[in-house]
Amino acid sequence: MERESGIRPQRRAGAMQGITLAFAGFLPILSILSLAPAVPTLIAHFRDVPNAGLIVPLLVTTPGLMVALLSPIAGFIADRFGRRRPILLATFFYAFAGAAPVVFGDLWAVLVSRVFVGLAETFVLVIVNALFADYYDDRQRRTWITVQGLLGPLLGAASIASAGALAGIQWSYVFLVYLLAAPIFLAMLLCFFEPERTQHGGGTTARAGSAFSWGTAAAYCSVTIFASIIYYVFTVNGGLAFQAIGIASPAKIGAIMGAAGLAVLPGALLFNLLSRRWPGERVIATFLLLLGIGTGGMGLSMNVEMMTVFVFVQQFGAGMTVAGLIFWVSRLLPPQHRGRGFGLWTSAFFAAQFISPAIVGIIGGAAGGILVAFAVLGGLSILMSGVILMLAHRLPPPLAFEHA
Repeated sequence: MERESGIRPQRRAGAMQGITLAFAGFLPILSILSLAPAVPTLIAHFRDVPNAGLIVPLLVTTPGLMVALLSPIAGFIADRFGRRRPILLATFFYAFAGAAPVVFGDLWAVLVSRVFVGLAETFVLVIVNALFADYYDDRQRRTWITVQGLLGPLLGAASIASAGALAGIQWSYVFLVYLLAAPIFLAMLLCFFEPERTQHGGGTTARAGSAFSWGTAAAYCSVTIFASIIYYVFTVNGGLAFQAIGIASPAKIGAIMGAAGLAVLPGALLFNLLSRRWPGERVIATFLLLLGIGTGGMGLSMNVEMMTVFVFVQQFGAGMTVAGLIFWVSRLLPPQHRGRGFGLWTSAFFAAQFISPAIVGIIGGAAGGILVAFAVLGGLSILMSGVILMLAHRLPPPLAFEHA
C-alpha cells in the first residue's frame, strides 16, 4: 500500500549517526582544550606584539564567547532551514578556519580566525544536540548522550597531549589539531539526513505543535546557568584552590586534576542508570548535590589528601551534569522548536562559563579567599539541589509525542 500511494517510509538513525554525533559534539570542547597547553608558546612567539599577553588568552576564550552570543540565532536558522546543510557547512568551515593560522603568522589574523571558529562551532553544538533528539527516542538518545559523555574525557586527554606536542615543534602546528573535523565532516556527509519532522513538523501531539514556550525556556535556562556556574568553579579555579592549601608544584596539581578527571566516566554511566528510573529533576538534583559536596568540600579542605577526595566527588558529579541537562532539555522541546530551544540552552551554558570566574573572584575577594568562594558556592549548590526537589512540580514536564 505504501508503494501504491507513493508514501516513502522515513529513514531511521542507527549506530553510524550516533557515533558521528558523539564525535561531533566534542569539536566545541576541542577549541578550548587544544590551545590551553600552547598559550605560553604563543605568548613567547608574539612577545614583540603590543599587548600579546592580553590577546593570546583571548584566542582560547573567543570561540566560547561567540557560542554564548550566537547560539539563539543558530538555533533559529536550524529550525527554519533544516539541520543537515547548516551542520555540514559549519563543520567544514570549522576545520578550515581552525587550521588557517598555520598559513599566516599575524596575531590579529589568528584572532579573527578564532571568531570564525566560534561561529562554526555554535552551529555544530546547537544542531548536534537537536539531532540527538530528532534521530532517537528517549532510550536510544540516553545511550548516545552517555557515549558522548564517555568519549569527552578520552578525546580531551588525547587532544591536549597532541596539541602540546605540536606546539613544541612549531607554534602554529597546534592549529593542525582542527583538521580532526575533516573526517567528522566526511562521516556527516555520508550518514546524516534531514529529519522528517524538521521539514514538516508533523507526527506530534497538539502541545508539540504549539508556539514556542518561552516559559519553558526560561525554566531550563535558569537551571542551566546555575548548574554551569557551579560546574566551572573547579574547571577554571581548581589550580588556585590547590595553591591555597600550599601545593605549589604545577606538575603535582596537574597529576591530581588529571587523575580526578577519570571520575567523569563513572559519572556519565550513573547518569545513564538514574535517568532510566528517575525524572529529569531528580537527576539534576543529584548532580547538583554531588557538585556541591565536591566543591564545598574542597573549600573546607585542610590538606591535599582531603581536597583530592572532594575533587573526585566533584568530577563524578561533573560527569552527570552536561549529559543530564541535555537529556532533560531534549524531552521538553517539540521537534519544530529544538533548534531554537537548544540555541537558548547553549547560550545559557556558555554564558555561565564567563560568569563563573567573576562570581568566584567577587566572593573570594569579599569573604577571604578562593577556598571561601568554593565553600560558599558548594553550599549554594547543595541548597539548590533541595530546592529543585521541592519545586519539581513547578518545572516543565516532558513532552509526549510519537517518535517517527
